[in-house]
Amino acid sequence: MRKAGFLSEEAESWYAEADVLLQRVGAHHAQGLRTLGLTTIRLAQDRTAEIEPVMRAVYESVGAPVGVALALVLARLDRLDEAQAVSFPAEPVTDHLYGMELDFRSQLAVLQHDQETAAALVEHLLPLRHQLAGAAGAVYATRPLAHALADLYRLLDEQGSAAANYVLAERTALAWGSPHLAGSARRAAAELSAAHARRRTLAT
Repeated sequence: MRKAGFLSEEAESWYAEADVLLQRVGAHHAQGLRTLGLTTIRLAQDRTAEIEPVMRAVYESVGAPVGVALALVLARLDRLDEAQAVSFPAEPVTDHLYGMELDFRSQLAVLQHDQETAAALVEHLLPLRHQLAGAAGAVYATRPLAHALADLYRLLDEQGSAAANYVLAERTALAWGSPHLAGSARRAAAELSAAHARRRTLAT
């Protein structure tokens, strides 16, 4: 079985190769494709600080369309005030990156403890909960959308729905051949269960 780190390195080399090929044929969006690919990898590796200068430069060039990614990077670095100041569209854009954007927005809502946004995102995610974020675009992938949905339910204190979706997230990850993502869903479910047990203990 190949390790998650090896797969990330392999994916990174694919993005670099694609970048060269696309630039060779004059694809003007090549650098943006590579940047987005590297962003998903660095976030998964928890190497967020490395991608922040790159994402900021892209945001300064492109603006709001990449705002969600920059805001998430800043929030992951615990720079919540800066993340709050980043501009991006009020509603997710329903293109080939829709699933990945929903995942990014969900992570951001959890980090900002934004229950109003979380409740709105639940409605977007429910029809897609069996999918892997980004898989529809066949280029980028982050994690099962059920994992994002479970995190939102946990923020909204809907523990039963959160637990059920962590189970679904693990099943989806295994179906896509990702033991790494499956393990992440299992750990999140265990953390939810432990937190619930602590709350019950304190209540007695």
